[in-house]
Amino acid sequence: MTESVAINRYTLTKELFYEGNKRTSRETYSRFALRMVLIMVAAWVIIAVITLLTKPSVVFLAVEALVLILASLWVAVYTPWNKRRKAYRAFLELYGEDAERTTMFYADRLIVNPEGREITVMYSDIAKTLTSDHLLIFITAANKGILVKRDGFLKGSESDILKLLDK
Repeated sequence: MTESVAINRYTLTKELFYEGNKRTSRETYSRFALRMVLIMVAAWVIIAVITLLTKPSVVFLAVEALVLILASLWVAVYTPWNKRRKAYRAFLELYGEDAERTTMFYADRLIVNPEGREITVMYSDIAKTLTSDHLLIFITAANKGILVKRDGFLKGSESDILKLLDK
């Protein structure tokens, strides 16, 4: 096996898991949530006009607005939070709490070895690279995320990895 270009090691805590999950969710789910909220607002406007034409009462409008607000909070806040919690519970079942992650970067691939379970990803399979405050997140074509702590490099650096991905 050829020598690694970079090595990244860190402990994947609940906070880092949530940070990575929030960032990927913002990339995918946020657009859906925004569309849903806009559709609900449009529906509320139509219902508000009908309500004013049939029963000119502000109370009905207020109740309808409250329902809209609650539904929007459900779609935009509760659903992603709940999905994040479920994903973390599934992660805990597989790897246990605070799993140690070592990622080795080679010229054409990366290898993640969490707790002895080796995962190899070719750079050509990485569809997107995202960043957050503490993480680099590689999204594969199969929609799997690989987290790498930005300050966890024992060998090489973040810029070395990004150069490899650009090739």
